[in-house]
Amino acid sequence: MGGYSIEELFQKYEQDITSYLIYYTGSADVEDLVQDTFLIAMRNLSNFRENSHPKTWLISIARNIVIDKFRRRILWRKIKNILSTEQNTLDTVEMEIIKKQENNQLYKAIYKLPTQYREVVILRGIMELSAKEASDIVKCSPNKVNVLYHRSLKKLREILKKEGYTYGGNQRYKGKSKKSS
Repeated sequence: MGGYSIEELFQKYEQDITSYLIYYTGSADVEDLVQDTFLIAMRNLSNFRENSHPKTWLISIARNIVIDKFRRRILWRKIKNILSTEQNTLDTVEMEIIKKQENNQLYKAIYKLPTQYREVVILRGIMELSAKEASDIVKCSPNKVNVLYHRSLKKLREILKKEGYTYGGNQRYKGKSKKSS
């Protein structure tokens, strides 16, 4: 890329990226997003075609990171909603304790999944990677990642039902799950 090093780009544009992210997200806590922006830029520095200015390239990366982050938050909420149909309204302290217990139960159940399913759930549901990003990591097509993700959620639900997993403080799966082929 035209002789730029990632260090030079960081020195020249870090403040611009930080400002952009603060305005775009409405939060002053953007250090992780700035770091992610420059990490992605570092990984893709050799692919930069210079048909845009480095600053606009970096802002595009930052923008995509924020958009992906918000999409992934929604996706993680969907995973939790798949496992529960309703939430119990408890006061804040009780709810926090229950959420921590639920997350521990959920993580333990995830680690009982077959390796391929576990990887996809971790990459897509927890790390909030896109199907494309996850497919690059697990070395398969994005379509296969989506299929594996769907199947892994189904299997995860079965494991949770079998173990009598509770969610939302009032939902309890009982009995053994139906066997699926």
